[in-house]
Amino acid sequence: MVGALGGTIAGMSVQAYALVTTFAVCSVLWGVLATLLFRRFGGPRRRLAVVVPIAASFLLFYLVGHKWGIAMGPMIQLYGFDVAIVSDNAFGLVAALVAAAAQTLVVRLCR
Repeated sequence: MVGALGGTIAGMSVQAYALVTTFAVCSVLWGVLATLLFRRFGGPRRRLAVVVPIAASFLLFYLVGHKWGIAMGPMIQLYGFDVAIVSDNAFGLVAALVAAAAQTLVVRLCR
């Protein structure tokens, strides 16, 4: 109901929260996928191993989309914002894969 009224929550519009949540969900998906992929190559097996790839993916989403404003490829309207969803997700996936690869390297070196 707040979004229909154009309201804000703690200084941020409801649409902004929806966009952040969308990218948070994408980060979780990419982080879990990257962790499961690198688990096959000797990566960490604990459930907590997904935290680093998820955080790396979300951090890159934040940097690319918000701080640096990099937009490559087609833009779509998402919750009232222009979003380069394809390139943003590609960057997020690469960040998760790099973080999972780094974790795997550390785990293999410590064994």
